Amino acid sequence: MKKSDEIKKTINTLTDQVKAAQESEEMDKAAKLADELTSAVNEYKATKSVEDAEMETFTQTAAPVSAAPVKVDAKMKNRIFNKLVLGRPLTADEKAVYAENRTAFNAPGTPGQVEATPGKGGYLVPVEEMNIFYEYKKALSNLRDYCNVFEVNRPTGRFPAAAQTTATLTSFEELNAIHKTDFDFSQITFNITDYGDIVPISQNLIEDADFSIMSIIGGRLAREAVNTENSVILSAIATELSSPTTITTYKQLLKALNVTLDRAFYANTRIFVNQDSFQWLSTLEDGMNRPLLVPDVAAPDTYRFKGKEVVVIPNGTLATDTTGSDHLAPIYVGSMSDFVGFFERKGVEIATSNEFMFDKNAVALRAVMRFGVSVLDDAALVALNVKVN
Repeated sequence: MKKSDEIKKTINTLTDQVKAAQESEEMDKAAKLADELTSAVNEYKATKSVEDAEMETFTQTAAPVSAAPVKVDAKMKNRIFNKLVLGRPLTADEKAVYAENRTAFNAPGTPGQVEATPGKGGYLVPVEEMNIFYEYKKALSNLRDYCNVFEVNRPTGRFPAAAQTTATLTSFEELNAIHKTDFDFSQITFNITDYGDIVPISQNLIEDADFSIMSIIGGRLAREAVNTENSVILSAIATELSSPTTITTYKQLLKALNVTLDRAFYANTRIFVNQDSFQWLSTLEDGMNRPLLVPDVAAPDTYRFKGKEVVVIPNGTLATDTTGSDHLAPIYVGSMSDFVGFFERKGVEIATSNEFMFDKNAVALRAVMRFGVSVLDDAALVALNVKVN
């Protein structure tokens, strides 16, 4: 047996040992074995080059016949990545490609960095895949971005808050006693709720896929995460502001903005509408037939009403009330960050399991998120309805 063949066997053995160390979360051992694997690969290349040169010298013929090189393309790399992510065994050709391109697969910030494994048998999504996940979220209407976000370490909690006041300091004469007063504190409480979903993935898809499975499933999970956050936030607002005022003209909307809403919230005020109430806003004109809804020249696809940003939420998320003879589309005017507290326990956690769906030829991918929503100041938003039929 040629020395290069012996080294190749060593490479295959080391590759299996590295994977086993990763699966058992022995990262120090895996790193040490990875160094040995790199040295073995370099030794193989050098030895193979010498053997090929010697063979050509002794035979004085054309280059020796050797096995056809493995074709390495994007499909092959994606297939290797998918199998590494989901813990599936590699074929001999895939092992060779992985061994020769290990640096590319495991460089920080690129897909294939599977050494980092969290507790409970979970799998830490690679850096690039998490970027894809959040890019999907950016394309959606995420109301969390407009809330006051708190990072918390416990599932329940509370903190004190002082209410708004119109009181003033009292004047006093020199050496006279200063007026005494007091004020009341309120208490904000929060409760974290767990939300999750499990997506079955066909083993056939894992074996045969020529694309990154995570980028496809990540889009679905991202949309579910945003839909969940939006639903809980809007439910808290609707529960607190259960009696909206019905308006029919833009002057009534102006009154809500200028008078009904406490001026303390005016600087951070936005106008939140669904598609139906946005359409109503789009038709409003002043006395000179100029539209009152104008585009923001500094932000494409953003509109403003009297200088305030208009945030459009899909009808499927913020629905129009069609139960009565009049269809009423919702409008919220004010500062959502002062109204809603978004208490986040952890971000989205991703884990895979080969055993959960043992009775099926599939792997289960699980996403879990933990958060809670509480009302901070019920005066920070004004609820309106507009007739759209």
